[in-house]
Amino acid sequence: MTGNPANTEIEVKLALKDWRQIERLLHALPPHEAQFTQHNNYLDDTARSLREARIMLRAREIQFPVGAAKGLGKPPVTITAKRHKSSDNGIFISEEREQVMHYDDWREFEYGRTGLDTSGFVFRWVEDQVKFGKLKIIGKTINHRWKIRSDIYVLEIDKTVFPDDSIEAEIECETLWPDLAKKHIEALCTANKVDIGPQRRGKFARFLEKTEGISNYPG
Repeated sequence: MTGNPANTEIEVKLALKDWRQIERLLHALPPHEAQFTQHNNYLDDTARSLREARIMLRAREIQFPVGAAKGLGKPPVTITAKRHKSSDNGIFISEEREQVMHYDDWREFEYGRTGLDTSGFVFRWVEDQVKFGKLKIIGKTINHRWKIRSDIYVLEIDKTVFPDDSIEAEIECETLWPDLAKKHIEALCTANKVDIGPQRRGKFARFLEKTEGISNYPG
């Protein structure tokens, strides 16, 4: 077994009932500290071995607005393995492991020129959990994210486009004080007439339902 420990992610997730209200929310909050687009590529084999083992494996590319990241070059692709532990009324707890991959190496795999480089502790951990075949991209979501500081919290405002072209929006906040963060976000939205409710499932679970009809994936 690999000795690399998992990061425990504690996150508040509150869904906007109408994604179009995201503009009202952004105007009500302080100016964003960062804005970027995430291309979330989900990986599995033909037999969906990782899905059956309840492991999400994701390759995330980040794209900054034109002119916003001069001199940074191509950001590396982040490989994430995540396993859901619990969720209750919009508070999610997961175990998560991450490593990075060179942008050009990822692009060679994405274009079908090479196989996926599965070296690194994230892939070793996945191999310890489940036997799987040749990995491929099973689909992707495109997530537009704004990071905004509100009081002591860093909020992530997400507008996600799924493969069926449906759009959903949510507010996320990773924190050690999820109950307090949730109350802060709820008060903020009430004051600005933004209609929200607890998110019931994570983005990957919703991706699976929209693309493969899977409605019982946890998290």
